[in-house]
Amino acid sequence: MRSVFLLGALAFATVVRPQQMATLPHDGAVRIFHYYVPSNLQANESLPLLIALHGLTQTGSGLMDITQFNAIAETERFIVCYPSGLQNAWNANMNVSVSTTDDKGFIEKLVDYFETNYNTNPTRRYLCGMSNGGFMSHKMVCESSYCFAAIASVAGVMSDTTYANCNPLHPTPVLQIHGTADPVVLYSGGPSTGPSVPDMLTKYQQFYGCDPAPVVTPMPNPNLTDLSYPELHSYINGTVDLKHIKIYGGGHQWPGIATVVGGAGTINMDFYSPQLIWNFLAPKSCSVQSVANPSMLHTFWMNDGLLFLRNSEQVQELQLINLLGQTVFQASAVPTTGTHLPSLRSGKYFLQINEEVFPLLLP
Repeated sequence: MRSVFLLGALAFATVVRPQQMATLPHDGAVRIFHYYVPSNLQANESLPLLIALHGLTQTGSGLMDITQFNAIAETERFIVCYPSGLQNAWNANMNVSVSTTDDKGFIEKLVDYFETNYNTNPTRRYLCGMSNGGFMSHKMVCESSYCFAAIASVAGVMSDTTYANCNPLHPTPVLQIHGTADPVVLYSGGPSTGPSVPDMLTKYQQFYGCDPAPVVTPMPNPNLTDLSYPELHSYINGTVDLKHIKIYGGGHQWPGIATVVGGAGTINMDFYSPQLIWNFLAPKSCSVQSVANPSMLHTFWMNDGLLFLRNSEQVQELQLINLLGQTVFQASAVPTTGTHLPSLRSGKYFLQINEEVFPLLLP
């Protein structure tokens, strides 16, 4: 069992490296964000970026103190950013309106900031959030043109508006952590928060072609005094990794963090959620920088060596061309189940789909 308190977080930060704070102008306001860069960053390093989004009434710095993602970032070598929402809220199109600002654009601007100033890896951008921050993470999957390699949400689902209009441009792996006894964002859904957790997962399952019924796996339950236990639901055979940790009896809390700040109900102490979240996110990547034309006919992505195209039935000719102008792969059709590309060197290529040409980067 791991307890996290503000005093301990500040003491650790002084040993490793104090957090940094910066501002960005956006949508007529000066936006604040805190962030942590691992020590001994090398000029040629291109680290992953994790943007962690706080819950309603909280702040980015408060989330930093609660989760201690900084310690994980130091060990695992990634940059973690904790932005603050205006009036301590995110505009996630929630049923109960809490913000009207352009937070989607702000988060995308943060991505640009770190890729410009810290050379973060554009194929390894990640989002996570709790409650209102979880809602915002799901909104980014549904609405952003930026490719996020994976997201994780704790006690936050899609709003009704996001659910009704969700149309992901990129195939984004999702981890949903949610307690069945959450008194704030009800597991079964509600008029103030939106669809149920199972309904939202079904939406993703249908988008990504996973099997309708998840594979259910018991998780360790080492703490028998927390009145709750976790169970892993894996939606398999889809184009992305879709997982749900269902915490029976769990409340509106970060699992594994014994804090009274920002939560309600039972805290499950069977696993430390920040580390589990990073373990889920870290292997994921936007293997190809997906691109779409304005009509969204030609969105492409890769998963486990397979190339997928949206509206693949409209493809008459596909060519992969290297920087020397040589065609290294071609096909006259791409099945909906994807097509295998040959083993190729990492680097820049061009993908020609019918008469259109798109740049892409293979890792």
